[in-house]
Amino acid sequence: MPGPSLRQEPPVPELRDWGRQSVLWLVVGLVSLALLGVAAWLVIADDEQPLPPFLQVGGVRSPPTELAPHHGVRLAGSGSNLPITRALTSGLPRVRPLHAVVHASVGSGGGIKALRDGVIDIALVSRPLSEAEREQGLVATPYARVPVVVAAHASVPDDGLTSAALVEIYLGTRATWSDGSRVVVLQRERGDSSHMVIDRLVPGFREANAVAYEDARWRVLYRDDVMREALADTTGAVGLFGEGVVPDNLPVKALAIDGVVPSVRTVRDGSYRFTKDFAFVTRGSPHGDAAAFIAFALSEDGRRIIEQGGALPLSNAAASPQEDP
Repeated sequence: MPGPSLRQEPPVPELRDWGRQSVLWLVVGLVSLALLGVAAWLVIADDEQPLPPFLQVGGVRSPPTELAPHHGVRLAGSGSNLPITRALTSGLPRVRPLHAVVHASVGSGGGIKALRDGVIDIALVSRPLSEAEREQGLVATPYARVPVVVAAHASVPDDGLTSAALVEIYLGTRATWSDGSRVVVLQRERGDSSHMVIDRLVPGFREANAVAYEDARWRVLYRDDVMREALADTTGAVGLFGEGVVPDNLPVKALAIDGVVPSVRTVRDGSYRFTKDFAFVTRGSPHGDAAAFIAFALSEDGRRIIEQGGALPLSNAAASPQEDP
């Protein structure tokens, strides 16, 4: 009697198909996880800086050249400048189409670095050029003067402060508003252009700021748009607003300093001392599309847009020299 057969039967078709499907779903799952990881990294990168690392030039996150039209002007730099600069690009005349790309904030220093690297055509700055930057052939064209506003959340009962009280607030020795509610200070990073203005004009503010940084006393914000949002969202908050006059659609108000309310009028007549100039910076004298864009900003139409944005329009002659940082 023959013994049992040792020959294996071929796999059942259903099991073979199930195995292939399992492998397929495993591959799909791994790809999905990889895509989710990339997406999460991009969100984190955007929270820290507006441009991802693969757009870095010389170690600074600079705008990519390929995003700008071939015949156009690329601008990047200080976040304070962005609202007015974007308004100017929207108002460009249609007769001679001029393409302009305004990138997210990289700061005055980041804009200058990107300009030197040839990644952009115009750097947007809200501080004076240093002597070293001028020696490198960089040329600044001031176009707007804005008040540096001590801004507060709408819940704050006070409508003004003295310079001395401002120092006490940042030093931490004055912790409440006039109704006893808590003061919440929002501080900008070291070297911020708005802080530099107050440092220069208010005795003791620079030292108060330095102590606050060392003690990590206050929340430090690194972009103008983040400061704007934090002021609007934080009850009792106070901070320096560097974009000019506070927009009406925010629950934020501008505090008078030493009895003077910041406005285009008080900046024009000189009664409000705390101001900074916005400037376009180019490598050498402006030329080509960069010159055309700057000429528009300094034209009557451009000046009208600048004033509507809460700033005093400037010409080169109107800009007064300021101290180097």
